[in-house]
Amino acid sequence: MTTQGVPALVPRPVALERETAYRLVASVSLMLAGVIHLIVVPEHLGESLLIGMFFIALGLAQIGFAVALRWALVVPVLVLAAVAHLGVIALYVTTRTVDLPFLPVHEGSGHAVQHLPVAGGVGNGTPIFPNSHIEPVGSLDLLCLVAELVVVAMIVGLLSGRSRRFVTNLMFCLGASALLLRGVGLLL
Repeated sequence: MTTQGVPALVPRPVALERETAYRLVASVSLMLAGVIHLIVVPEHLGESLLIGMFFIALGLAQIGFAVALRWALVVPVLVLAAVAHLGVIALYVTTRTVDLPFLPVHEGSGHAVQHLPVAGGVGNGTPIFPNSHIEPVGSLDLLCLVAELVVVAMIVGLLSGRSRRFVTNLMFCLGASALLLRGVGLLL
């Protein structure tokens, strides 16, 4: 009903506003993570063609998914995106804490980014020893990690019912498994 030619305001459902906000925050976070991954491509191409190509594919996929979030995506796609980002986060943490033999060797002073000195090595609290495959932690890395954590949280927020329970239970199981493996010495 209108009064004097002014259309009446129709209240929007709160769920729709929440979903729009989650999509917007997820899209911005995905764009940020994707751009960061593309920024570090030259450094990683210098280490290994395979790792450089991984960063290109990941950055482009994140930017593409940010654009795709404009539309209502089916639940399996959202679940897959959340699980994929959990995998990327787990890979990041692993490369910063475990000596993985398939990574290129890092010499202490050979990093493009200089870190504050740490007793026993170089890095931001993570010692880097000669012939080590452990990646150093950088501020750009941490910004990207936070963006990806926000993406997972927003995607979980977009899910409802059974799908949300599945993803949150999966996150709990992965975290508990990592703690258990670390506790028994299988995850260093």
